[in-house]
Amino acid sequence: MNWVPWLLFAHILGAIIAFGPTFAFPILGAAAGREPQHANFMIRALHLVTSRLVIPLAILQGVTGVGLVLATGIDLLAARWLLVAIVLYAILLYIGIGINLPNTNRLIELSSTPPAPGSGPPPELVARLARGRQFGMVMTVLIVSIVLLMVLKPAF
Repeated sequence: MNWVPWLLFAHILGAIIAFGPTFAFPILGAAAGREPQHANFMIRALHLVTSRLVIPLAILQGVTGVGLVLATGIDLLAARWLLVAIVLYAILLYIGIGINLPNTNRLIELSSTPPAPGSGPPPELVARLARGRQFGMVMTVLIVSIVLLMVLKPAF
């Protein structure tokens, strides 16, 4: 049986489902910023989507990717575009799981207690929100770059 079409289907569908929702995160974050009383709920909702959908399927991308490499017999040393994509994928996973997930956990803690009347949000909360936005932008660039490499397969 030829597994390539099935692996490719799983790989592409997994990418769409895993990373598609993340493109809405900045819109949802901005909406929460306009209504700070709902920010904790939004952070918890984004965390839920990330931990139950994005991260598991992002990891599955590696599994289906390895399956495709094995099923097609592609020479990784000759396909530099794929090596670059794999490195970017590893960086993406590190940022998502190693940096953003703990940052989001802390954001949930910090936003669980409303600030005292008349005072603004704690400085750590503001700094962590900015950090999340910055790494979110980096991850978006990484996702787009990986897709570009996968589609164009440039020779370099």
